[in-house]
Amino acid sequence: MNSSSRPEESGAIAALSPVLAQTWLAWQCRMIAGIIRGALYPPAGPGRVGPALSMWPGGGEGEVQLQEAAEQALTEGHGVIRSRQAYGPENQRFADIIACPLIVEGQPVAVIATMISVRSGPQQHAVQQLLQWGGMWVETLVSQQTREQKGTGAYTLSLTTAIVCHNEAHAAAIEVVNRLAERVECERVSIGFRNGMLMELQALSHVATFDAKAQLVRRIEAVMEEAVDQKLTVMIPPDSPERAMAVARAHRELAEQQGNAVVCTVPLPGQNGEPIGAITLERSANPFDHKTVQWLESLGRIIGPALELKRREERAFWRKALEASSEGVADLFGTKALKLKLGVLAVIAWLTVFSILQGEYRVTAQATIEGGERQLLVAPQDGYMRESNLRAGDLVKAGQVIAVLDDRNLRLELQKWESERNKADKEYHEALANRDHTQMSVLRAERQQVDAELRLVREKLRRTELRAPFDGAIVSGDFSQSLGAPVETGQVLFEVASLESYRVVLEVDEHDVAGLSTGRSGRMVISALPDKVFPLALAQVIPVAVAADGRNFFRIEAALDDPSPELRPGMQGVAKIEMGKRKLLWIWTHRLFDKLRLWAWAVGF
Repeated sequence: MNSSSRPEESGAIAALSPVLAQTWLAWQCRMIAGIIRGALYPPAGPGRVGPALSMWPGGGEGEVQLQEAAEQALTEGHGVIRSRQAYGPENQRFADIIACPLIVEGQPVAVIATMISVRSGPQQHAVQQLLQWGGMWVETLVSQQTREQKGTGAYTLSLTTAIVCHNEAHAAAIEVVNRLAERVECERVSIGFRNGMLMELQALSHVATFDAKAQLVRRIEAVMEEAVDQKLTVMIPPDSPERAMAVARAHRELAEQQGNAVVCTVPLPGQNGEPIGAITLERSANPFDHKTVQWLESLGRIIGPALELKRREERAFWRKALEASSEGVADLFGTKALKLKLGVLAVIAWLTVFSILQGEYRVTAQATIEGGERQLLVAPQDGYMRESNLRAGDLVKAGQVIAVLDDRNLRLELQKWESERNKADKEYHEALANRDHTQMSVLRAERQQVDAELRLVREKLRRTELRAPFDGAIVSGDFSQSLGAPVETGQVLFEVASLESYRVVLEVDEHDVAGLSTGRSGRMVISALPDKVFPLALAQVIPVAVAADGRNFFRIEAALDDPSPELRPGMQGVAKIEMGKRKLLWIWTHRLFDKLRLWAWAVGF
C-alpha cells in the first residue's frame, strides 16, 4: 500500500528522502574506487544548493570545493569535472572533483559531488559515466514515488469531496467505509463516533442497516474505545515493537472471534486534534504493512474534521445554541488568551473607576493680554514720516511726542495765508481812509476767510506731532526704520494702551462655549511668565463666532483679579475656565462623542 501524509499537486516531483539519499550515496561511493569524499545536495534555488542530504564517509576537508562544484553543475545542467583542486591544510593536497545533477522528468532532484584522487582525463570521464548510471536508479525510484503520491493524493481528495457532497453524516460514513474496504481489500470496515464517554457505531461496509445491540457491534465499539482512549493506532498483529506495547485486549477478542483475522483501528482526530471517533479495518490475511498504516493515519487526519463538521451541522438548534453558549463561557473564563482577557478586564475596571470618580472640568482657551483702555494714533493728512522717537514696546507719558510728520508744505501754505492776511489788512486800511464802506465790508469778509484758512493750517501743523494721549505703552507701530515713508489720511500709525488696567481676551473653541457665562472664574499662565498663575473672571461673552486659522471660536473677555506690573499688552498664554465637577471619563471623552453624534446626525443616522 502507498504511504502519503497528504495529496501532492499534479505534476509535482517527489523530493529525495534522506534515507534513500544516504543509502544510494554510500552504495555509489563504495562502488567507485579511489573516492575520498562524496556529498549529495538538494537544489535550493537557481544555481544554489541546500545543506547536504548525506556525506560519505562523513564531513571533513574539501566540503567547500564539493559544494562549489555542485552549484556549478546545477547551474549548467550537466556534469562538471574540476582537475587538481587544492584542499586540506594550507591547500597542500590535490584531488579531482566530479559533480553531476540527478534529473527526473526534466527537473533536478539532487546533485552528487565526489572528490577522488588525481586521475587522467579518460578515467575522470569514466567516473562521471558511473555517477550518471547510478543516477538512473535514483530517477526510477523517485518517479515511482511520485506516481504513488499522485495516485494517493487523488484518492484522498476524491474521498474528502464525497464526504462534503453528502447531506448527512451517516451517508458520508457509509461511502467512506465502502470505498476503504475496496481500496485496502478488507472484508469489513467500520466507522464509529464518540457519544459522550462511549463509542457508537455509525456505519459498516456493504451493510445498509445493522442492529445496534448485536454482539458484533458491541465488540467493534469496544475495539474503537480501546484505540480512542489510548489516542493511537492499535493493530493485531502489530507492525512495530512500539505498537506492540499498546493495550489490545478488545482487538484480540475480535480477531479470535473472526478466526484470527487482522484487525487495525485508526483514531479519527477532530478539528481540535482530539479523537472524535475511529475506523476499524478487518481482513482475514495479509497484515497491514507500515506504509499502509501511515497512509491510513494521514487519511484519518484529513477526513476526521470533515466528518465532524457534517455531524455538527445535523445537531438540533437548541444543542447548537447550548454548545455555543458553553464555548463562549469557556472562552471567557478559561485560560485561553489569558493576556488578552486580563487586558480587557483591566480596561473594564479602568472605565468603571473613572466613570464614578469626579474631577474638575476646565475649558482651555488661548489668552491674549490687552490694555483696558486703548487709543489709535492715525495720520491726520497725507504726508511723510519725518521723525519717529518711539516704537512698539516703549512706555510713554501723556503728551509725549511719539513721531513727527513732515510739515514743510504746511509751513509754506501758512506763509501764503499770512501774506494774504497782510494784503487784506493793507487794503482794508486804505478803504477805511477813503471811507469806502462798501469796500470795507468786502475786505472784512476776505479777512475772516483768510483767518479761517490760517487757523486750519496751524491746526494741521499742530497735528503733525503725534503725542501720547495718556500714560501707557505703545503696543503697535514702528517707523524707526522707515523714515520718509508716505502716510495717508486715516492710516493707523501707532496704538497706545493704558498700563493701569488690563483685560484678557480668550479664544474659546465653539465645541466648548456651551455653559460659559459671566462670572465664572479661571486661571491663566502667560508664555513669558510660566512660573506665575493669574486668577481671572469672565466679564463678557461675545455671542459672535470668529473664523480664523481654519477654526471657529468665540471671543470671551475676562478681567484679572490681581494685575501684575510685569504684564504687558500683547502677551499671550493659556487660560483654563472652571466649569464645575464632572465624571473623569466624561471629561476625557465628551469631545470625541460630541463629534461622533454630530457626524451621525449629518449622515442621517
